[in-house]
Order: sequence, then structure tokens, then C-alpha cells
Amino acid sequence: MTGKHGCIKKDSVISGGKTLPILISFATCILSLPTCFAAQSSNMQIPLQGNHKMTISVDPRVELIGIVFRLAGNPEFNDGVLRPYAKAIERQFGDFDTHPVITLAAELRHKHLMSCDGPMSLAVHIDHNYQLRKPLDEWPDSLDRRWTKESIEEFLEKLRQFAEETKFDEFFKTQSGIYEEGMRSCKDLMTPLNLGDWLGDFFGVEDCGDLRLVLAFVNGFSNYGVRFTSGQNSEKYAIVGMRPFDPANTVIFRPSQIGTTVHEFCHSFVNPIVKQHMDRLQPAGEKLFATHGPAMRMRGYQKWESLIYETAVRICVMSFVRHKFEPMYLEYFLGDEVKAGFVWVEDAGNFLKKYDDSRDKYPTFQSFFPEFVTFLNEYSSKARP
Repeated sequence: MTGKHGCIKKDSVISGGKTLPILISFATCILSLPTCFAAQSSNMQIPLQGNHKMTISVDPRVELIGIVFRLAGNPEFNDGVLRPYAKAIERQFGDFDTHPVITLAAELRHKHLMSCDGPMSLAVHIDHNYQLRKPLDEWPDSLDRRWTKESIEEFLEKLRQFAEETKFDEFFKTQSGIYEEGMRSCKDLMTPLNLGDWLGDFFGVEDCGDLRLVLAFVNGFSNYGVRFTSGQNSEKYAIVGMRPFDPANTVIFRPSQIGTTVHEFCHSFVNPIVKQHMDRLQPAGEKLFATHGPAMRMRGYQKWESLIYETAVRICVMSFVRHKFEPMYLEYFLGDEVKAGFVWVEDAGNFLKKYDDSRDKYPTFQSFFPEFVTFLNEYSSKARP
């Protein structure tokens, strides 16, 4: 999910096919390995090989803001958090639940529905001193509009005080072991997939920017796709929640989280394109939402626009599954889409084969998208309730 969407998001069922034996082998090895870490543990970041820059990291900005909204009572930062990590948060920050930044976060939640991707979009727009990375003279499209210049200024001032008073930096360092376990297992699963190159090839872009897969230990079951752009600097984030894997709360990046990662990265490529065509997509969006609104609302998607963004992203993930895994896993993926209420994804994704098969005519996803707009409007006009 991303800035136009709700909070509820399960892992996609993608765990194998051509890559399944490798993934199972990695998962088995991870469970038996010691907690040593040979990569760049000083900045909690691991680079992945490929033509497009991609890193795996744990981001203190994401953890700090997530902890604040957890203490403020936001359910998406309280559900599904690894038990040892939740206990560590309680020990370090439990006595600060009346801190001014917690009170402000709760107020933002109740008065402005600040939740989910709202806090996460701000996290990537601040630096590691918790200052804005660029002035807000012109509101960036990538920053959630539930924020205002005034609320951000007040929130960040109190956030810096909270970080200092609670000794957040020390907490982050003491949790390095759990962070490293998660990053190591993620690297082992993601390396053979070469996701960065697939994204570049699929969307037809020479420069994907800085692709950052962030493991969010305070996010539990929630995942987000957010962006930051400043001049030539373009960062695309897949913020993926780390949740319990088994009753022992083993720290591991699960194969089922691969689909989630692809989904969240795709939002950063797809959303700007969809936004350009949203007026033309309104008829399809309104018709589909009128029929499937209850199922969409249960998933946290409250408007027809959210349905359109999600549809476009999900057909891209379908293409990834079709190209990377055996056909049986495409069946699993489509079954999950039906359960989620997106019963039209299979037909829409099959239409996308026209793009895959005609790259000489459509070198980029953006060049093909008007064809998809026409298809979805025609499809929705014929679809049965």
C-alpha cells in the first residue's frame, strides 16, 4: 500500500517455482546460522548486486517514527510486532507514553486520520538528525497531504526531543543483532531474484534511482511503498514489516514477503503514471468500486482511486510472478487476489501480456498505459455485478 491507500496488507503467496529449491535451502540455513554478520553492520545496510542500485536496510527514521505512533495507539504499529522487540520497546520507551510528541501523534491520528503510510512518508523526507531534507516551499507529491508545514515543524521538534530524552540512538544500536538477522535472511532470498534489474526492464527505465528495501521491525503486518525525490536524487522505498515467523519468534524474512516487496516497489513506479490518467480512469474506478466497495473497504481502501492504484500495481506483480516462477505459483497469486476482492486482476493482468509481447512498440510501461486505461474502462462497463 502507499499514500493513496489503506493499511491492511497481507503477504503475497510467492515462495517458489524455479527459485523455490533455492529459497527453501536458504530458509533452512538461516534458521541454523549463528547471529554473526559480515556485511556493513555499522550503517545497517547491505547492497544487492545488479545493474540497478538496491540496498537492504533497517532505517532508524522508520523505527523511531513507528515507535512514536505505536505509543500513540495506532493499531498498525501495535499488531504483529516480534515479541522480543515489543518487550525491548516497552522497556526503553514505556515511561515516555505521555511525552509531547506522543500526545501530538495521537492528536494527529484522531483529528487528521494520521496513520499507515502517513508517518512512513514523513520518515523518508527527513534526515538522520530528524530534520527535513528539503524545504516545503512547494509541497512534494511524495509527502502525504495529511501533514501540513505547521504540523511537521511541531512534530519534528518534539520528535528530536523524544529521541534525545529516550536515548533512541542507543536503543537502535542495542537491537543490531535482531536487525542483522533479518537483513541476512532477506539478502539470501532476494539476491537470486535480481529484482532491481527486473524493475528496470519491466518499466523500461534506464535509471531506477535508489531502491531501498527497508525492514521495519515496528511495522508488524503493515507494508508501504513511499518515495523521496530531490533534484536528480530519486529514492524508492519498499518498507516491509517484520512479523513473527513461528511461535519462537524467529527473525526471518519469509519467502511470502517477496511478493509484498515487489508490490511496494511497484507503487513508486506506477503511482505517478496512474495519477496522470486518473481522470480517464474515473469511470472504471467508480463502476468497480460501486460493485466491490464493501470488499475494498474491508481491505482498507476507502475510495475508487485507491482501487485504481492497487489494480495497476497488482497486474505488475502478476507479471513478475509469471516471469519468475512456475505456473502453479501464479495460480496461488491469483487465488489470493480473488480473496482480497480484486477479482478482475487476472483479466487485467492477462491484458498486460500485450505489453510484454510488444516491447518494440511499447518500450516503457508509461507508453503502454493509455492502452490499459481503454481496456479497464471497456472491461468495467461489461463486468457483471
